[in-house]
Amino acid sequence: MTIENPNSTNSDNASGNEHVNLRANVVSNGELQVAAVFPSKIKVQEVLEIVQEETSVEASQIEIIEAGDPHMSEKLERNSASIGKSMWSSHLLLGSVGLIVGLVAASLLTLFGPALTQQNPLFTFIALISPGIFIGLFIAGLIGLRPDRNQVIQTVRHAVRFGKVALVINLKNSQSSSKVSQLLKQHTDKVVESIR
Repeated sequence: MTIENPNSTNSDNASGNEHVNLRANVVSNGELQVAAVFPSKIKVQEVLEIVQEETSVEASQIEIIEAGDPHMSEKLERNSASIGKSMWSSHLLLGSVGLIVGLVAASLLTLFGPALTQQNPLFTFIALISPGIFIGLFIAGLIGLRPDRNQVIQTVRHAVRFGKVALVINLKNSQSSSKVSQLLKQHTDKVVESIR
């Protein structure tokens, strides 16, 4: 049985592996949010100065959340109107895509498919359009659930509940999420990221 030194493991990971942010490959950095948990507001201010010196993060992008903060929800989330608009548009878009895919598949089956689908075009269209729309709306609902957002929100709420202070940075397009995350990870072990 061998016991590894946790300090050597952390230093190997920090130097050998670069920060990989799969979300940054999918969306622009302007849609990313990084949150970190610190033991006190003094530590947050110290780390914040370092982050602002080494990156282009501005004061308007930063939110500090403490225990008893009445505006915690507003600091973590965008306004509910934009969230609702995003969910509405994703459901319309993916539902329409599902409808079109169902129509194309049904058309191909009624033209070139087995005799059963060619002899019953109405039932073929009904049988393929319905699941197409359902699958499109189901995927839109999964996107609306956003489990990655839940990770940030729960991390911040848990930290604040136990008297810690959370630092939330809303990135801009020109800023590197990996650089900001690496800087924060040098000062705390609790750093999470999410699409806003």
